[in-house]
Amino acid sequence: MALIIKPYTDLTLDELYELLQFRQEVFVVEQNCPYLDADGAKDKSSWHIWLTDGEGRMIAYCRVLPKG
Repeated sequence: MALIIKPYTDLTLDELYELLQFRQEVFVVEQNCPYLDADGAKDKSSWHIWLTDGEGRMIAYCRVLPKG
């Protein structure tokens, strides 16, 4: 397992794609909460934290927004 913590500017395109896909699976599909996940500047000003399994797949994700 690996814990990864990155600001938006350090995300690779593949990481960004994976985290957006992960959030869609959890919120839109599993929780039946259809909303616009790509929400403007929030992702760009946040820290992105995720945990991967032994094969590098994302198994947990958290987005930490700045104060306010």
